[in-house]
Amino acid sequence: MRYKEYNTNRVLEKSIDLFWRKGFNGCSINDIVEATGVNRFSLYHEFNNKEGILYASLKLYKERYCEEKLELLKLNEDLTHTLKKFYASFWEDNKPMTGCYIIHVGTELADSDNRIKENLDNYLSEINSLLMALLIRNGYESNPDHYARHLVGLFCTIMSFCLIHSPEQRENYISNGINVILSKYGEGTK
Repeated sequence: MRYKEYNTNRVLEKSIDLFWRKGFNGCSINDIVEATGVNRFSLYHEFNNKEGILYASLKLYKERYCEEKLELLKLNEDLTHTLKKFYASFWEDNKPMTGCYIIHVGTELADSDNRIKENLDNYLSEINSLLMALLIRNGYESNPDHYARHLVGLFCTIMSFCLIHSPEQRENYISNGINVILSKYGEGTK
């Protein structure tokens, strides 16, 4: 029996970096072999194909990088402060990758891959539910789903916006977006 000579999570971490930089369609299995140092046969044995690597990388990313960020939305802190903290948390990791990998992959592939679309929809639905609960805790009890959807839309925009703008521009965009949504759509109770 041949023993596995690599760490699966390390392979997925390197694949996340590769898919993030080059896009899923922009890299080949050979690029993954080169980046990870794991031979093609072992990758296919573990993940079946390049899509299998992508799906596993999304799962690892959510577990390692998103769960803690989503917990921020459960805090009993000021609404605006919590929202700013949540949005900004996606570029505070001091990594070359800024934004959200799930949004990044979804932007590229959700129209052509039903599994990616479902993954993205579930992720955004989870964020929407957490935002609704946060809004209710902060006095936005009338139609919180409406406000949460606008805040999810802001999240998706910010994840793209943060790729091309400076930290100062990001902070301004977040602050202005939150203020517009909460003042225009919100009840303004808190």
